Amino acid sequence: MKQSLRDRILAYYQRHAGTFISGGEIERLVAQNTKYKASNASRRLRELREDGLLEAKGIKGTVFYRYVPHEEDRTVVEVIGNVAYKRIEKVMV
Repeated sequence: MKQSLRDRILAYYQRHAGTFISGGEIERLVAQNTKYKASNASRRLRELREDGLLEAKGIKGTVFYRYVPHEEDRTVVEVIGNVAYKRIEKVMV
């Protein structure tokens, strides 16, 4: 199954966590390596920022983004004997 452009961009920023990368660089990578237009990449970056997954700052007319680690709830099911117990754990992603 193909990964969405949004997920691909987010994964790229997660691999480079803590580093500000210009939106223009992402647009260039997307245009060179996928069938998507650069404007599509720009929209996905804005959506990720709106969702709180990326942080943005403008420098001399260029927008730079970086990944913002956050907590997520993860469901864990543990079977003890013949009884299943479900609990929620907080994990950093």
